[in-house]
Amino acid sequence: MLSSCTMSNKRTKAHSVLFMFMFFLLINFNLSQGDDVELLLSFKSSINDPFGFLSNWNSSTFFCLWHGITCNNLSSVKAIELSDKNITGTISSSIFHLPDIETINLSRNQLSGEIPCDLVSSVSLRYLYLSDNNLSGPIPNCSIFLEKLYLWNNQLSGKIPPEIGVCSNLKELDLGFNYLVGRIPSSVSNISSLQILTLAGNNLIGQIPCELSQMKSLKWIYLGYNNLSGEIPQELGDLVSLNLLNLVCNNLIGQIPFSLGNLTNVQYLYLYQNNLQGLLPRSIFGLKKLVELDFNDNYLFGEIPELVIEWQSLEILHLFSNAFTGKIPNSLASLPRLQLLDLSENSLTGEIPSLICNVSSIEVLDLYDNNLSGPIPQCLGNFSKHLSNLNLNSNKLEGSLPGSLANCKNLDLLDIGNNKLNGTFSYWLYTLPELQVLVLQSNKLHGTLENSKAIRPFRKLRILDLSNNEFTGPLPKSIIENLKAVMNLNEQQSSLQYMQGRYYLYGVNLTVKGLNTGLIKISTIFTSIDLSNNNFHGEIPSVIGKLSSLRGLNLSHNNLTGHIPTSMRNMIGLEWLDLSSNKLMGQIPNELTELTFLEILNLSHNQLTGPIPQGKQFSTFENVSYEGNLALCGFPLSKACNNDGRKQSPPSFFKEADDSETSISFGWKVVLMGYGCGLIFGALVGYVTFRNGDPKWFITLFRVKYHRRQEDNRGTKISNSCNKMAMYFVSKYVWSWSVIAAFA
Repeated sequence: MLSSCTMSNKRTKAHSVLFMFMFFLLINFNLSQGDDVELLLSFKSSINDPFGFLSNWNSSTFFCLWHGITCNNLSSVKAIELSDKNITGTISSSIFHLPDIETINLSRNQLSGEIPCDLVSSVSLRYLYLSDNNLSGPIPNCSIFLEKLYLWNNQLSGKIPPEIGVCSNLKELDLGFNYLVGRIPSSVSNISSLQILTLAGNNLIGQIPCELSQMKSLKWIYLGYNNLSGEIPQELGDLVSLNLLNLVCNNLIGQIPFSLGNLTNVQYLYLYQNNLQGLLPRSIFGLKKLVELDFNDNYLFGEIPELVIEWQSLEILHLFSNAFTGKIPNSLASLPRLQLLDLSENSLTGEIPSLICNVSSIEVLDLYDNNLSGPIPQCLGNFSKHLSNLNLNSNKLEGSLPGSLANCKNLDLLDIGNNKLNGTFSYWLYTLPELQVLVLQSNKLHGTLENSKAIRPFRKLRILDLSNNEFTGPLPKSIIENLKAVMNLNEQQSSLQYMQGRYYLYGVNLTVKGLNTGLIKISTIFTSIDLSNNNFHGEIPSVIGKLSSLRGLNLSHNNLTGHIPTSMRNMIGLEWLDLSSNKLMGQIPNELTELTFLEILNLSHNQLTGPIPQGKQFSTFENVSYEGNLALCGFPLSKACNNDGRKQSPPSFFKEADDSETSISFGWKVVLMGYGCGLIFGALVGYVTFRNGDPKWFITLFRVKYHRRQEDNRGTKISNSCNKMAMYFVSKYVWSWSVIAAFA
């Protein structure tokens, strides 16, 4: 039996051991804390923090309370969250040595330089987000423990290293939109746990590796915007877990693989802007979970089958810019969720099926540039709740614009140009509160545009094209003075913003700066009015000067009269102005020189007079801008103006008469002088000749002298006068000689 003393000694030793353990643990904890602080401050010293987000990164504040820092239960740094802080500088390798770091998020900043190679040595790091910076250099080797690596939208270069396959625990890999070159390494297939693979927006070449089919966990493949070639591998059909397949904007050829019909979980299938050809494989109509399908801008042909009815979940369907033929399938009307249907730029025929009106969810209907005929379905007004974009341009549609469209209060783009529509202008168009773009060009519409009953028409309208119709009457003053969206447009909206719906960038075909232009995307500050090639008459209303944000104005080929309004000086945003082929008169206002953005000016074939304004943009316009105005003068025309600014007048009838009288008077003086000289000289010579009986010596002498005078052409007025006198002298000599001989 142990004594109490012995037991006491054992307790003392146990307490001592526990104390020593706690002591060393505390020391290590303090050292660890000191390391974290030192490493974080080292990182801070390598960057610039213009907004002072890291202002509390100092010794007076416990580091776990520093902005952007998250600690674990042991007060060790677990996460650094500094995204979108406008931070510049380089990434210090110190943050990869934080012993317990799991997440580093420095995305959406302006960091530069290379990613430190110390990344590979971090055993704790799981999530690294460095997207949307200015980082350069090669793709770094990653730790085998890393699960998410996002390097999207930087300036990384070189090839994707084959060692990428070592990162066996990666679940998400995003290297998109850099400057990577070479082929996609097949070693990437070793990352069996990968769910998201994004290599889009680089300069990758070669074929898509068929080894990708081994990555059964893949849910997302985004390889678009590269230079990949060859056919789409049939093996991709083995990726049954795939939710998104995006191979757009490459050089892929061949047919769409039948095996893609096995991707029963795919919701988003994008193959647009390649060189794919052939029919739509029947297998893809079995993809019942499809939400968006985009095969535009390929060489697909054949009819669009009624099997589209199988896509009951479909919301977006892009098949434009292919070679599809036949009719629009009626079964499209049975897709309850369809919001966007774009079948433009094909060779579809027949009428627009009225059943399409059953799709009350549709927001965008684009059938531009086909061979569709017949009337526009009256029932289109059934779209009144959602329809925002209706583009039927460049078909063979007839009849009138259906009045039911007045119900479409959300309509902001209506383009039915280049058809065979007839009838008068539809005044209900004025009532569409959201309308921004109206194109009715090149139809057979007629009548006037003025409507006294219209209340504040087109308040949001920015683009109006009614050209190449048969409209008459005066220019619509009531419309012009209500175009509030073209008056003092706020350019702070940014020219980089585009007019769009939820899924769609709006496009339109217009005449811009004299050229027929397809605007694939309409900038939110783009504005233009084209009323050319109609029968409008009267004067240009001065109220047009209020359109200070208008970019383009074309009123050419009408019957407009009067002067060019000086109020146009206020249209300071104008870039092109065409008033040609009208009957405008008077001088070109000098105020137009204040339009400093004006690039194109056409005032030809009018009745304008006086000097052309000089300076600023007017020094850049050529003769073609003014031809057909016979009374204009000044640069760049060859007709000069007087010192007072007026064109030099051509000689008048009276001045010509005066000049003629002077010339005639001078001529008679010459005749009289010649007559007198000839008479006297002739009488003398006649007397001598009569006495001698032989005039041959004189004739021979005079003839020689006369020919010598004619050969001595000096080109002076004196010489000409002398020649005239000599001619008359000869004539009078002969006449005198005849008289004397007769008397003799």
